[in-house]
Amino acid sequence: MWTDVLGAAAFVCGWCCVVSTAPDTLRLVNLIYRHGDRSPYATYPSNPNNLKDVWPDGYGWLTTTGEEQQYSLGRFLRRRYTGFLSEEYLEKEIRVESSDVDRCLMSAYSNLAGLYPPSGDQVWNSNIPWQPIPVHTRPVEEDNMLAMRRDCPRYDQLKTSIFQSKRAVQEAKQNQDLFTFLTRETGYVPFTLRHVSVVADNLFCEKTHNVTWAPWVNEAIFQKLRELEALNMDLEYIDKGVGRLKGGVMVKRWIQKTQQRVSSSAYTTKMNMFSAHDTTVMSVLCALRVGNNLPPPYTATLLMELHEATPGAFHVELHYRNVSSIDPNDDTQPHQLTLPGCSTKCPLSKFVSLTKDIVPTDWVAECAASSTGGVIG
Repeated sequence: MWTDVLGAAAFVCGWCCVVSTAPDTLRLVNLIYRHGDRSPYATYPSNPNNLKDVWPDGYGWLTTTGEEQQYSLGRFLRRRYTGFLSEEYLEKEIRVESSDVDRCLMSAYSNLAGLYPPSGDQVWNSNIPWQPIPVHTRPVEEDNMLAMRRDCPRYDQLKTSIFQSKRAVQEAKQNQDLFTFLTRETGYVPFTLRHVSVVADNLFCEKTHNVTWAPWVNEAIFQKLRELEALNMDLEYIDKGVGRLKGGVMVKRWIQKTQQRVSSSAYTTKMNMFSAHDTTVMSVLCALRVGNNLPPPYTATLLMELHEATPGAFHVELHYRNVSSIDPNDDTQPHQLTLPGCSTKCPLSKFVSLTKDIVPTDWVAECAASSTGGVIG
């Protein structure tokens, strides 16, 4: 299957790359994407579907569909940035970082297979149209940017307050009959908003892979849980304090890399690629206040492009591609986003100024628990 996909993409690229080139104003691309299709990341207590029978590789594992989705994204990036990135892989042009979670690492490698199919002297085996490209990572317990699992007491405090907020209480109250039903059927006693995501995710993965749902599930219940799942994510990451501690870390890294590119001719990197999770992408979208209040689908990609319209005049463009496709020739274009208070071509200095309030200055200090953390309204 992979050989067929790679071969087809190479054939198509032979003509499409000629007619589509990146603008000559482009100087740097920072991008983050969600991993591809996976098995559920966990299960709920009464799920009748046996783990080994249904998900033999275990929970949270990238599927072959996920590999194809990421390969498709890699091919799209190759077409979008033709004329900017070299056709052959050059270490000095791209740096790839990944959450140290297997599905994200596997997604990065699958994506790079599409972005940099070997040619010329980079072909090391004529039967394998792939080449190894470094992907950097760090343990999840130390990662406050991609896995976002580094200990942060202030975030824990904020999250508790969020789920005690008026909005959360009101949603729970409006869905009390459903929650009573789900308490009986899922094994969560009592079922609360905090349990929505794991159940909704299981049902989504089971539906995607034609796994029979538990007898209590129907399409209406599934759709309602998906709505509540979106609410949960929006509820958590729309909070400005959470945005600063979570998505703000990535925004800070992007700004640092952008300023390096502007100030130093020795900085040769053209693309900084980050392979992560839906929560990571959502946190950055919300921190920048450009989100659409929906959970990012598989391979959703947020791009920050640095352009130099005239010598020394730099601006930033944001683009969001919320597509999950296994078609290596899918040319669905991203939506251009506008940072509040700026234009679609936001001057770099203004971009930095407008994001100052969501960029942490001392993350460790800011993560210290507050002694006055109140309930959010």
